[in-house]
Amino acid sequence: MASLSAKRSYEDDDSTPNVKERKKHHTDLYLTYDDLRLVFKYLNWADLLNASMVCRSWLEVANDEKRTRGGPTTFMNIGRRYMTAIEKLRDKPAVGLVFKGIHKASIRQDCLCRVLPRSCEIVTLSTFGILMENAEMERALQKRVYAFLPEIPDVTMKVITVVSRNDYTQYYQQMKLAFFKDKTDRSKCLLLFCNQAGRTLAQRTARVLRICGGVTPSVWGGVVKDLYVCNSKNISHDERCFSYAFCVGIIIVGAIDSWSIVIDEDCNTKELVEQKLELFKNHVSLRKHSIGYMFACCERGTNMFNETDVESTIFKKLFPEVPLVGCFGDGEFGENTVPNCKYLNFSLGEDYWYHERSTVFLIITYGQKLT
Repeated sequence: MASLSAKRSYEDDDSTPNVKERKKHHTDLYLTYDDLRLVFKYLNWADLLNASMVCRSWLEVANDEKRTRGGPTTFMNIGRRYMTAIEKLRDKPAVGLVFKGIHKASIRQDCLCRVLPRSCEIVTLSTFGILMENAEMERALQKRVYAFLPEIPDVTMKVITVVSRNDYTQYYQQMKLAFFKDKTDRSKCLLLFCNQAGRTLAQRTARVLRICGGVTPSVWGGVVKDLYVCNSKNISHDERCFSYAFCVGIIIVGAIDSWSIVIDEDCNTKELVEQKLELFKNHVSLRKHSIGYMFACCERGTNMFNETDVESTIFKKLFPEVPLVGCFGDGEFGENTVPNCKYLNFSLGEDYWYHERSTVFLIITYGQKLT
């Protein structure tokens, strides 16, 4: 790639397409490389894509701008103002999670398909509480937390959903295929969610996938009150944009690193939680872009520690640069990928990966390695 000084002077090179075009139309109106970079950094992903198709020079500047982006996006909002925030996303989203408290708002109000690319998969979790950074909002009603993973080079993200009891067999087959078809040692990560009716299915899925091609995956998720996905991509869908789901699995395979850890029910003091997370930190190697997820049992939080924001605050103390999102549920899925951090009662039975009265943390990191 040409040096920055060379790029800044290309408007003086008569051989460049833009200069030829300028002379053809006898105009001196021309945006330099620096001018375009200044403008492009304010564009969202869709506008930047459109700008890249103007000419080869703009494409070059747009590609340079894209290299400065690529991180996950998280934010919290109330009411319908979230639409504006989503329209301003700087990176094209691939998968989005929406955490919200239990309330009677219309499902149609939550649909994001009108402002997101058709390729983006959205999973909405109606939970017993939400969290962002070091703020654990138990029993939150109108607030929502949004987390988007962008399209990442050499990374496959697949969302597999059960919206009908007749889909169980197909769900098993799709989950196994998504895990086992990649025979390499590339990192694998599973986000697994279900409602109360889908708990047994999710537990059986965890049992089937406990060993995936020799690579132990990072696992994170749990049981929520309600679970639904966007239905607009289904040609035969009805007038509703969203469909309730029994179980959803998000499989991420490729050029990422991920770690998960289970803070079990025996870790019931701040000191024990911090010891466990310090062990976690010692085995995590962050890259340029990272995101953290936390799924806690609704019996933890203030019910266990008699104060708020305990576990999220400890996580942010140890990982201050990693954005943290998550929720509270009624049963957790997780795998300890940190050495010397396995359960003493390790079992490959029906409840493998399934826990109660625990908190599960997951970190996904990708991009250039930090020195």
